[in-house]
Amino acid sequence: MKTKGTLIILSLVLFSSCIVKSLQPFYTKDSLSFNKNLVGNWVDNKNGKWTVASIKTKFEEDTKEGVTMSKEELELYETYKKGYYITYLKNEKEASFIAMPFKINDHFFIDFIPTEIDDNNINSLAAKHLIKTHSVAKIDINSSSNISFSWLSEERLTDLIDTNKIRLEHEKIGFEADLLLTATSKELYAFLKKYIKLEIEDKWKKADMLTLTKTKL
Repeated sequence: MKTKGTLIILSLVLFSSCIVKSLQPFYTKDSLSFNKNLVGNWVDNKNGKWTVASIKTKFEEDTKEGVTMSKEELELYETYKKGYYITYLKNEKEASFIAMPFKINDHFFIDFIPTEIDDNNINSLAAKHLIKTHSVAKIDINSSSNISFSWLSEERLTDLIDTNKIRLEHEKIGFEADLLLTATSKELYAFLKKYIKLEIEDKWKKADMLTLTKTKL
């Protein structure tokens, strides 16, 4: 698919509410944990369609078919070989993501970063002002054919920062003062480790949750 536009704000694609964005990944290399149960085709409770593929498997298939990769592509593969390539389609608009799975104790998370978004409505000058940021979702594997994504809510995190319950490097950007985390990956991972232990009402806000059901080809 040829990219027609690039959009940083995943919440515009998935939700009406805001999810937390970060300049750096939420995971550390030693926390990566691939789960084959996520691979496949899915439909969510908001009529979105998902295709989840293993980056490593796709690379191996391309290699067998004689596809030659550049040095830059091989370096990217080494960085993301423990992750997924995800496409998301809703209302005839498609977005693609690199998704890196990781664990904190017994909790499973995925770090998302957009690669391509099909959007004819982005002005070319506006697109030059946008950067790709990371978001994070907690994954609950309810069964082999049913999973839930719960994104970290900007509303919840802002409340914790404003009441000094946590300290995390961040900036408020744009005329809407959107929250953008600027902490390191190590600090973000440590924050999540602390966050899952906090007793907070609606910690994983239901409005920012998607339930996916596996479908057949």
